[in-house]
Amino acid sequence: MPSQRYASPTLKTRISVIALVASAVSVAAYAATPVEIQKERHEHFEALGDAFKAVRDNTKGSPDFAALDKAVVVIEKASKDMGNWFPQGTGPEAGKTRALPEVWSKSADFSAAQKQFAEKVPALSAAVKAKDADAVGKAFKDVGGACKNCHETFRAPE
Repeated sequence: MPSQRYASPTLKTRISVIALVASAVSVAAYAATPVEIQKERHEHFEALGDAFKAVRDNTKGSPDFAALDKAVVVIEKASKDMGNWFPQGTGPEAGKTRALPEVWSKSADFSAAQKQFAEKVPALSAAVKAKDADAVGKAFKDVGGACKNCHETFRAPE
């Protein structure tokens, strides 16, 4: 049987550490500035707003379930990712934003508001998948109510 050469455990460990360090350095080199994060957050909310408009428009008359499917994907993703859109240092101190300081000073309340939004989204998703126009309308109102709840406390008016 031919002999096989294996890297020693020490060499494997060294290679793993080097790969991890290189990975961390590349991520750190690309770390976004607070202003870039604010811009990215704004873009996320623009996409979410467009998705909400598509749902709203499809609660009137005959719904386009293909458009609703696309919109729900955006809304579901936002409901899972939104907690990452507000890191410390990206509030008003970093530049123009409608996010109020309470997002960070009352972070438990803000997290609870985000959780309420995330808990309402699955009913909307299920209604769209079931192609149940009445259920879509009801679920959309519930999701919208969760959004309004957060906006009233954590977002400055235009």
